[in-house]
Amino acid sequence: MNIPLEPLAAATDRRIEAIALGRTYTTQRCAVVNDLLGIPVAEMAVAPPVYIHKAISSMREAPSLSLAEIHAAMARAADSYQYDTIAGLSPDEYCRLLQRTTGLPEAVTQNALATVADALRNMPDIINAGRPQGARWSWDDADALAGYSLFSRKGDVFAVLAAGNGPGIHALWPQAVALGYRTLVRPSTREPFTAQRVICAMVQAGLEHYVALIPTDYRGADELVASADLALAYGGQDIVDKYRHHPQVRVQGPGRAKIVIGADVCMDEAASLVATSMTDLGGAACVSVSAVMVEGDVSDFCRCLRQALQQLPEKALPRASQQTVDWLRSVLDTPIEASLVSEGYVLRPVVTEVAEPDDPRVHRELPFPCVTVAPYHATRSAPLLSGSLVVTVFSWQPQLLKSILADASISNVYVGDIPTTWMSPLVPHDAYLSDFLMCNRGFRIAASWIEAESKGEKL
Repeated sequence: MNIPLEPLAAATDRRIEAIALGRTYTTQRCAVVNDLLGIPVAEMAVAPPVYIHKAISSMREAPSLSLAEIHAAMARAADSYQYDTIAGLSPDEYCRLLQRTTGLPEAVTQNALATVADALRNMPDIINAGRPQGARWSWDDADALAGYSLFSRKGDVFAVLAAGNGPGIHALWPQAVALGYRTLVRPSTREPFTAQRVICAMVQAGLEHYVALIPTDYRGADELVASADLALAYGGQDIVDKYRHHPQVRVQGPGRAKIVIGADVCMDEAASLVATSMTDLGGAACVSVSAVMVEGDVSDFCRCLRQALQQLPEKALPRASQQTVDWLRSVLDTPIEASLVSEGYVLRPVVTEVAEPDDPRVHRELPFPCVTVAPYHATRSAPLLSGSLVVTVFSWQPQLLKSILADASISNVYVGDIPTTWMSPLVPHDAYLSDFLMCNRGFRIAASWIEAESKGEKL
């Protein structure tokens, strides 16, 4: 998406510069970051392609650290990220700025501060979870005599085109740094503050040769993808379509998380589960539920769900801009309730009931708490479940679970009262990131080479 270039209002002097190899780069071109009321809160650099290309070339040649040294630095960065003032923002100031620009509830931003820090702190365990049991990290492992799988990077440079719907994605891409990749992040114009905070904390901890912050426009994003070895791109269907046939790009697109409600469970408990899955992360995350399939009386379930949603306090609901509210009203066939408060428009959740299991609205995904509720049919519902990021099965019926588990295109399956928004850094999100970044290679060293090395004849 092209970043609009607007004059900066005098209301802010906050700047987000490009950072590579520990040095900032000031540009003449910049974009304005506004809050939900249209008030400028920051000015963000727009790094040109020539700078990006040079930064990547320099990072390839920069000094290297061992994985142990990288992990120790990331643990130091975690404490700084969570507790220190970074880029002029204390943790509380950072969270408030996040709320102003994304509309996420306070609890979501506060929890994300700890979630990202915990991910940085626990990187050895996280990347080990994605390593095959028979693989080793280093060619000089003691098992080299017998032979093993060498867990190897597919490249050296990784680019991330980040989204701005929530800070949670910035707990994922640091895994690339933990695997030894030089990682460059293009932050979202909507919310660049989390990427800036993570990268500045890493730079201060000694990882200036491994991370870079690259605020840029669509031309710079194309250069990032072209110059890096591998890339991770977040976005909607347009991003999915753009990179669909690009083998070096992994796309994190619409999640289309769903819940299947069996006829054997309590409808009030099911409604509570769905309400939580709708609102836990402000309804804007890829794991926020967007469709519910119900065995039994769909209208009765919708009544229970609406009652559960009405009981939510206003502070648990997301805020949006006037532009977003107008757009949602233009695309929804259901009235949307939005009330103006000091931080933006409070969006009340929307529940749409449809009569057919394969109604196309089951695939609809919007960036606020909004679900389509359809009757579940074993045959007609199956194609709509395929390709989902998460499906929670709220039922005790084995046949219901087995049919869903049999569809390998569903990335995550949860059974019971587990919200679609549940995540753990040790559990695959959309597969392990290491599945994309790493490969297994057979490796063995002959005994005679080991003996030579022991005599001082190094490999």
